[in-house]
Amino acid sequence: MSKFESPTVLSWSYEEMLERGLKFVPSEIKVKGSWSVPEPEIIVEGNRTTILNWKQIITVLNRDEKFLLKYLEHRLGTVGWVLKDRAIFQGNYRRYRISKLINLFAKEYVICDVCGSPHTVLIREKGAWIKKCQACGAWRVVERI
Repeated sequence: MSKFESPTVLSWSYEEMLERGLKFVPSEIKVKGSWSVPEPEIIVEGNRTTILNWKQIITVLNRDEKFLLKYLEHRLGTVGWVLKDRAIFQGNYRRYRISKLINLFAKEYVICDVCGSPHTVLIREKGAWIKKCQACGAWRVVERI
């Protein structure tokens, strides 16, 4: 008999094992709530587009703002910078386009592909970015920006 097998473990019911396993799951991950990315508040002034609620979006996504900024710059084909709590991009872009890009970012770099949880972290390993879920343990190499 191996060290993992014991007479008491083999006699447990499914419910007992499930209850025991759930004790080790962090409380913030247990609660299944509604999670959504806020709609970007956009103003266009001349040839510049400003996201007014940038900090709120970054807080919900739980990612480094430089990472999202770089992603949007790449997808929009422009340059951008953060000034106070706002992100500014060179060019005239509609709210729908920026909102769609932010949601694509969330799908690729935030939301777990297996369980759909937003409780993930990005880890850099051997030159690749890995999205690892803290809820179910799944991981996947994500697209490079």
